[in-house]
Amino acid sequence: MSGDKTIVWFRRDLRIEDNPALAAAARDGSVFPVYIWCPKEEEQFYPGRVSRWWLKQSLAHLDQSLKSLGAELVLIKTQSTLAALMECIQAIGATKVVFNHLYGHVTNLTENQFIKSTIRLRVGGQPFSVVLLNPVSLVGDHNIKGKLVELGISVQSFNADLLYEPWEVYAGKGQAYTTFEVYWDKCLHMQRELVTRLPPWKLISATVIGTVAKCSLEELGLENETEKSSNALLRRAWSPGWSNADKALSEFFELHLLDYSNNRMKVGQNSTSLLSPYLHFGELSVRKVFQSARMKQILWAKEGNSTGEESVTLFLRAIGLREYSRYLCFNFPFTHERPLLSNLKFFPWQADQANFKAWRQGRTGYPLVDAGMRELWATGWIHNRIRVIVSSFAVKVLLLPWRWGMKYFWDTLIDADLESDILGWQYISGSLPDGHELERLDSPEGQGSKFDPEGEYVRHWLPELSRLPTEWIHHPWDAPDSVLKVSGVEFGFNYPKPIIEIDLARERLTSAIFKMWEMEAAAKAASSNGTDEVVVDNSISEDLPIPKVILKKTSPCPTYSSNDQKVPTCQNSKNNQFIRKRSKFMQDESPLPDNPHNPNEAGPSRTNEDTSSTAESSISKKQTTSRNSFLVPQSCSSSEGNPFLGCESSEMKQSWQEQSDMEQSSSKNGTIRDANLGMYLAGLFGGREGMTDD
Repeated sequence: MSGDKTIVWFRRDLRIEDNPALAAAARDGSVFPVYIWCPKEEEQFYPGRVSRWWLKQSLAHLDQSLKSLGAELVLIKTQSTLAALMECIQAIGATKVVFNHLYGHVTNLTENQFIKSTIRLRVGGQPFSVVLLNPVSLVGDHNIKGKLVELGISVQSFNADLLYEPWEVYAGKGQAYTTFEVYWDKCLHMQRELVTRLPPWKLISATVIGTVAKCSLEELGLENETEKSSNALLRRAWSPGWSNADKALSEFFELHLLDYSNNRMKVGQNSTSLLSPYLHFGELSVRKVFQSARMKQILWAKEGNSTGEESVTLFLRAIGLREYSRYLCFNFPFTHERPLLSNLKFFPWQADQANFKAWRQGRTGYPLVDAGMRELWATGWIHNRIRVIVSSFAVKVLLLPWRWGMKYFWDTLIDADLESDILGWQYISGSLPDGHELERLDSPEGQGSKFDPEGEYVRHWLPELSRLPTEWIHHPWDAPDSVLKVSGVEFGFNYPKPIIEIDLARERLTSAIFKMWEMEAAAKAASSNGTDEVVVDNSISEDLPIPKVILKKTSPCPTYSSNDQKVPTCQNSKNNQFIRKRSKFMQDESPLPDNPHNPNEAGPSRTNEDTSSTAESSISKKQTTSRNSFLVPQSCSSSEGNPFLGCESSEMKQSWQEQSDMEQSSSKNGTIRDANLGMYLAGLFGGREGMTDD
């Protein structure tokens, strides 16, 4: 062991086990673990309430683990990450800084802020070079590394988040893969380091000789007083922390993985792994997940257990989809604000704030959609299939800009993951070469009959429809007046009429697609004529700011309206099937009251409804999703700014299309579209399980 004093810069790698940065620091000398919280640098992607709650719990858990090994996690709140690191270096006389890679997006980059680097590879004996346009967090990491190296500080970074770094997986000519099937097949056939680094058994804490402006966990400001009562409910469903992640993984593999292929589509139950928040915050090693699953697969293959083999194959695809989301964001760094297929930039989105509000509040008049959106607000979680259904409804039925939905999911999901959310919404809006067909519009009524046949999920989250017979639960507008009266359903009073008829929505979608094609053709014609002037209706441009969601502050004497949303108590469902925490390994140390959802403590009255967000009455206290307003960065013009933000260069678009054509032609059945891809929205969202979008 050398005498290095090493700063371990934690970010989204909040674990002790299989943490290469921490392992390297512990091996080389004394360590100074630090987590730096810089809200200013988060910009528009400041984490939502439930995501910040998870982060707070995870940091507390990590600190306890580090203390048990001999070191303390230093928390710093700052306006500049670089300045905070410099302060830490001076305080301990550090000789080295280590950290693990991130791949997330940042906003408002100019062209010279992207790092163009070249790597040289050899495929099939032939050498070639790949020019990388390193985006996002890697840009910030590169700048910080450069400053520290100038001062003589050794800097090392590691891969702790992926099976393969994005620059390690390329096609024969150095092109980035643009379809999932071919990419994942390549990954599965690459050599893999089958190593999981054990946690260090002891840490030597670096001596502090200067001053560090460290703060307490509460002083980080991840949770304010108005949020604590709502956040307390989250403890009933989730147990953040790396050791809890390990327990959740063990339980899933031992009790649920075998039947994963049969149960994964059950929207009202814990039918998926529930590992995505742990993966997002780096509490769980993806290498460990992959290797453990492969061992199960090999075991079941020897036993001739075809169900188990299929379950593992489907689960591993979920891991692959998470890898693929980071891969595409790395190679095409404009994806947070522009579609990957350029024709979608001409799509005439309908920037209707009233429809956006009805969608996020669960008041569209379509029960399955409304149930999903109310569950999202109340719990920060919805099943993979429900994510597909509600996002498809927003994009294709309401024609809302996909970036609005993406940002709302970012602000409300407990497992919000930027790369996965971006690619998920691009998939559902038809923005990927192997994505969901834009013209495909599935009826929420049909989806309800397929995935919630008995209506239990809808009844749980829409108590106003709880007495409707199963025959009408997914299309109450067709029920006879006598049935509605007996069931206590009164349209326009306690449940809204459908916001739009599906047949009309299909006509609007078809019309919008034709208009997109016309505008694209006009743009190409103008370009071929040597003019840069293209007439575009700004009212339907995709460069639309996301409307700000204003939350009504808590009233000292809340009033109740029959139109207010209500979320039933967890005891209303059989066996508490809608509680996300699995009971075997994760029990609350201090149970909450049995009736946390008190319908009498309802939210906003009708007089204040226009200024209130989502299902404020679903959990008795008011909640906030983000301190920052819903704003999307303004795109650059075609003649100035960054050519990779806002619109792809012609070379990139040509490369994208050529590679897509090549991959699709090499597919066994000639296409890698929906039926084979399986990369629908749910699979990409935050490492959640992905499967074929049937």
